[in-house]
Amino acid sequence: MKDQIIVKFAETEDEFAQVHKLNYETFVEEIPQHNGNDDRVLVDKLHEKNLYIVALVKGELVGMVAINEIRPFSLDHKIPDIEKHLPPFIKALEIRLLSVKPTRRGGKVFFLLARKIVEWGHKMNFNLVLISGTTRQIKLYEKIGFTGFYKLIGKEDALYQPMYLDVNKFIDDYGEKFLAD
Repeated sequence: MKDQIIVKFAETEDEFAQVHKLNYETFVEEIPQHNGNDDRVLVDKLHEKNLYIVALVKGELVGMVAINEIRPFSLDHKIPDIEKHLPPFIKALEIRLLSVKPTRRGGKVFFLLARKIVEWGHKMNFNLVLISGTTRQIKLYEKIGFTGFYKLIGKEDALYQPMYLDVNKFIDDYGEKFLAD
């Protein structure tokens, strides 16, 4: 029997500690976006605004994503007049820090995290999702339905493509199949 993957919002001190550790492993060691430290912990600069969706197997974090619904988003600081580059929207959210442990990539973790984002975002009436998609995964993001809308941002070893997803279009195209168990 395969291990059950629990996907939920992070709530406990242990879950947040694991988030900061995976954040370090991904965005310091794998994608060199931030400088390292002896503690091997990276607390996101928007931590206080973030909601974290976590994927857990027997209490161990195997994947995560941060949701921020409070402007300014990180992209607001990187793209002047961001609204000029986006389709009309009513309510947007930004997802960041998407990470799945290497041993769990290619499985259900990414799908389950994405499904939780769509379920929650749709329930909360968000109609646009923004990301800074790592250039390493552009094809995956485009396959899901994300569209690039600005030039690459970041630094040479850690470039990102600003992208958006129209939630209503996504629900129309994939909703019942995607949200069904």
